[in-house]
Amino acid sequence: MRDGKSKSGLRGVARLCAVQTMYAADMENVDPEKLAEKSSSRPEICITEDESLFEMDHEFYDRLLRIAVENLVAVDAVVLKNLAGNWRFDRLSPLMKSVLRLGVTELLYLLDVPRNVILNEYIEISKAFFDKPEVAFVNGLLDSVLKGAPE
Repeated sequence: MRDGKSKSGLRGVARLCAVQTMYAADMENVDPEKLAEKSSSRPEICITEDESLFEMDHEFYDRLLRIAVENLVAVDAVVLKNLAGNWRFDRLSPLMKSVLRLGVTELLYLLDVPRNVILNEYIEISKAFFDKPEVAFVNGLLDSVLKGAPE
């Protein structure tokens, strides 16, 4: 790994970039089938106005987005099934949908990563964007999916 960055660290950046890509596509009403085309081959994470980050696991990023798009209807159904109480899918913000969609995608389809790692990664990503109640919401929903997912 370059500059001492671990594979998991580069995957964490890829996850964050995937969330940003999915969110941007949703905000711009891009057809999910065109999501891969919409995202550049060198996506970046904007840290500040003057600083961005390009180094990540690009292969993992591409794989995660492709699998999420291919299974979007099934993933959305799992999110909907695991929503608590009176929550409706259409009531979720585009950013929340992006975090949940990618987290559920990993939990159900990317079985080469330990599930507790996936859960922790998306909790950390949600902390970057949301306050405690929303972070707890992400944690609860993904934990519910995790408990119901086949081994």
